[in-house]
Amino acid sequence: MELRKKKIAFVIGGLTPGGAERVITNLSNSLSEDFDITIITFVHSDPFYTLNESVKVVSCFKKLSKPSSFIGSLKLNYSILKRVSSIIKQENIDLLIGFITQANIKAVIAAKLNKIPCLISERNDPLKNDIPKFWVLLRKFIYPKANCLIVQTEKVKQVYDSMIKTKEMVVLPNPISSELSQLREPYTANREKIILSVGTFNNDKRQEKIINAFNEIKSDDWELLLLGDGPNESKLRDLIETLNLSHKVQLISKVKNVQDYYNKASVFAFASKAEGFPNVLLEAMHFGLPSISTDCNYGPSELIINGINGFLVPVDNQDMFVEKLNELMRNNDIKMSFSIKSKETTEKFRDTYVTSSWKTLILRHLA
Repeated sequence: MELRKKKIAFVIGGLTPGGAERVITNLSNSLSEDFDITIITFVHSDPFYTLNESVKVVSCFKKLSKPSSFIGSLKLNYSILKRVSSIIKQENIDLLIGFITQANIKAVIAAKLNKIPCLISERNDPLKNDIPKFWVLLRKFIYPKANCLIVQTEKVKQVYDSMIKTKEMVVLPNPISSELSQLREPYTANREKIILSVGTFNNDKRQEKIINAFNEIKSDDWELLLLGDGPNESKLRDLIETLNLSHKVQLISKVKNVQDYYNKASVFAFASKAEGFPNVLLEAMHFGLPSISTDCNYGPSELIINGINGFLVPVDNQDMFVEKLNELMRNNDIKMSFSIKSKETTEKFRDTYVTSSWKTLILRHLA
């Protein structure tokens, strides 16, 4: 008689475009060979990334309206928590995995109510000051009740070690999906003269720094493509218009075929001031794209060794960002050298390696 596969559920706000959502998709697809996988989302959204047919998605609510008061927010979060807990019962979930602060807190409480183990995965810069104080306080009290806290880098682990007393903390980096790896094309010196950047248009990602750098370089034969969407889109469009760059800078939203852009660009640029772990920088380097990044907390310095496989620039040194971007655009030898070394650096992030670590951790907590 065949043994029933253990049932694992991920908990996240929705399956919209984003780094955490891509990681959940990659993990769900890879782990579905060994476990029955369910993804519990707070609100319904069609999955942006391709999920295996065997992966089940269950939403707490069709739609959610933004609460206008603290009491309204408490009520909303309580009703989401109740739904998560009832989905766990209904689906006979054996182990729960939360992704991102608010989902983590709800996952821990729901797992406790259902007497099942819970792993939580923190994806953001732990010192970011835009997380509401209420959630920071809850994080301090609730996280230690999880069976394990998963972080993406050693530096983040050190910060959480001093902030939160957890039962167990492990470092597991983001996996690159094998589906994406298979779509890589060789990097050559005669690529289109395109600088690519990918990421949500928000205050952390600071695409305006890349636009301003590109404007200073004044290179007629290059163009800049910014892939993403988000709250700063109109600000970025206004900046492009003001600098008279509409013919050379494009904003492109909701891109599913990101590999086509990785395969045709010559340079990847990244200007974040804060990261949990930059998935898109990892993917770009895996595709052999010579990259320049700000040395923000956390992640870029775990991927780029300055001058060896890319350029790392201090977060607020715009002059150096301009200088190094210009050097990368002009120097084919550096581009080719960075490309080869970037691919080598990212081999350890292939999903076969990372997923096996997740599988080992899950099995240990199911035992």
